[in-house]
Order: sequence, then C-alpha cells, then structure tokens
Amino acid sequence: MNSEREIAVDLLRRLLAGERGELQSHLAMLLQRSSPLRDSDDFYRRILPPELSELRFSQETSDEVVAELCAKISRDPDEAFISSLCGVGVDLATRTVSKVLIDPPRPLTIREYSQALSLVNEYLPYCLEEDPEFLPKDDLERLFQTVTRVYNLKEGSTLEEESARNLIIYFAPKLLESLTLLGIGKS
Repeated sequence: MNSEREIAVDLLRRLLAGERGELQSHLAMLLQRSSPLRDSDDFYRRILPPELSELRFSQETSDEVVAELCAKISRDPDEAFISSLCGVGVDLATRTVSKVLIDPPRPLTIREYSQALSLVNEYLPYCLEEDPEFLPKDDLERLFQTVTRVYNLKEGSTLEEESARNLIIYFAPKLLESLTLLGIGKS
C-alpha cells in the first residue's frame, strides 16, 4: 500500500488535473478527518471506500495539501478546490478564501460563491474571535459589501445554479450577522 503522503499527493494531483466526483469528496473527507477539529473516525469509516477507510493524513501531509489547494484557489478559485477545504478549519484556507471573495482573480461563478461563503461563514468568525487582526478592517468591510451583493443576486437559471443560490441564501445572512456583531458593515 502507498504511504498516506503518496495517496494524498495522488488525490490532489488528480483533483488539480480536473477529475471530480467521488475523488473530490474523498479528498475533502480525508482532510476533514485529519483535522484536529474532528474527534470521531466512525463517520469516515462508514462512507469512505475500504482502501481509504483507515487512512489519516499526518499534519505535515494535510498542511501540504491545504497549502497547494490554497495556492491554486488564489490563482483559480474553482468550486471543487474550495469545497475540498470546507470542514477543515485551517486558518490558511479561511484567509485564502476570504481574500478571494474580497478580490477574486476573475469573476466567480455562483457555485464558487456558494462554496466560498460556506467555508468563510463557518470559520472566519472564530478566526476573528481569536485574532481580531486576522484580516484588516478594510478587507472585512469589502467582504461585507461582497457578501451583501452576492446575497442579492437574482435566482439561477439552471438547477445547479439554483441549488448554489439556496446555499448563498442560507450562509450569507449568517456571515453578515457575524460581521455586524464585530462592528463591520455599520459605516
């Protein structure tokens, strides 16, 4: 059997090359499972395929995969890359995705917005609670404006876009409320 690092690098390589579906889900679950935030392996053992069901990435391997995904997201914020980091709870991922929302390298799709809002909503309030300087206040104000604008987008034209829109409707108000409680968006 390959080492956990070889498996992680192979999954990452295939994701970055454009493979989607279960691969994306497996990498996300393995990153989540390896996160210090997770305390139970039972869930992952039940849903991962047998060859991955006992695998846990080392902190070093997990950090390497997250750093590579964040570097890629900074240049090309693909929905699959962002969703692979949802549930990991790493500051680098939260900061990277927040900055992509604030100043994207290209216009984001509604699906990319939905995944980004999901991740940022879950972790940014905790990051700011622990470190009020996690992001500069000007960036937080721009984030508030972006989230407000995205929240007010019209409905999607396809079922997938409508599904993404529903995620935005769910996550955007929560993130806006968290930012408002921190004094952001009142100016």
